Amino acid sequence: MCYHHSMPQFDCPGAEELSGDLAWWRIYQESFPVSEREPPEVIQDSLRSGVGLAFRARFETGTVGLATTHLLLKPSAVFLVYLAIDRTHRDRGLGGALLDYTWRTSAGRLRGRGFEPLGMVWEVDPPSDPRAGDPDARARRVAFFERCGASLLPQPYLQPPVDGVAPVPMQLMYRLAEGRELPSPETIDALIRAIYFEKYAAVNRIPVEILNHLLRPMQTGGVAT
Repeated sequence: MCYHHSMPQFDCPGAEELSGDLAWWRIYQESFPVSEREPPEVIQDSLRSGVGLAFRARFETGTVGLATTHLLLKPSAVFLVYLAIDRTHRDRGLGGALLDYTWRTSAGRLRGRGFEPLGMVWEVDPPSDPRAGDPDARARRVAFFERCGASLLPQPYLQPPVDGVAPVPMQLMYRLAEGRELPSPETIDALIRAIYFEKYAAVNRIPVEILNHLLRPMQTGGVAT
């Protein structure tokens, strides 16, 4: 498929505009399994409160890509929650361009509030976990992010139960902000706590006792399911 010689447009819609973008929500539904999808109202509430941002890649025909982020403060970093491109528009560089726009805009928002972000962090299906679906798709996803300058973090990680059912074994990827050094294990632990309590407790309303239960085995090097 060609783009009719047009360039994609990227923007950062508010909650009300996003709610009416049916293509955005279709891509969201098609791109992520139920166990990893948070309710639409969680995304919209994060936009209204200013802790989260949503992004679109668009052509004249409509939205063809999406992303969302949460702005972490302690430590300051951009948590990339979702990134997806419509199936008919993949493998043309659009995902990398949207990722860069998402980072620049989110980091700029943090800087505007007086914070200097360490980098961007996000969850991926573990490449070596046989329970995590198509291994080729997982490998391609990780390879895409590595081409975008990210690295897998070695620490064990569980995505809290955003569907209200069960946590999901995941792995974190991290991309440094320009001029920053690789994060120490202590910084990574702090990032995980920020993801858990600034995002999943404060926005998704996952009980703190559940998050503390999930953190304990990660802090000792294991993963509980």
